[in-house]
Amino acid sequence: MNETKHISAFLKNNHLLTLCANTHSDLWCASCYYVFDQKQMSLFIMTSDSSHHSQLMMLNKNIVGTIAPQPQNIIDIKGIQFKGDIEKLRDKAAERANTLYYTTFPEAKFISAPIWRIKLTMIKMTDNSLTFGKKLFWHQ
Repeated sequence: MNETKHISAFLKNNHLLTLCANTHSDLWCASCYYVFDQKQMSLFIMTSDSSHHSQLMMLNKNIVGTIAPQPQNIIDIKGIQFKGDIEKLRDKAAERANTLYYTTFPEAKFISAPIWRIKLTMIKMTDNSLTFGKKLFWHQ
């Protein structure tokens, strides 16, 4: 099995993540809609500069998070834990990311918030549909 392809397919088929940002004295989690860019192994999110997690992300670019649907049956459990570096995009990079984001979430065109890129550095995926407790890994 190609673990990267399996992980990428999961990321493409989902759309909501939870990210956790922190500094030495504070931490916060937030749920965000995302778009996956397989070529860059990155996730794009939109979130306001004034949000608590954005304020922390501006101070510390290292974040962690999860992507996990909520199936009823334990054999259907699939989910990802990830590490990454986050940055607020500008100029051409922001235009490109916004185009991808708006294609998936057209209503986001009416939201005034910057777009951010999570450059994934490590992924651990659990997929019980393969084998109970099966773990797949990807890292930069």
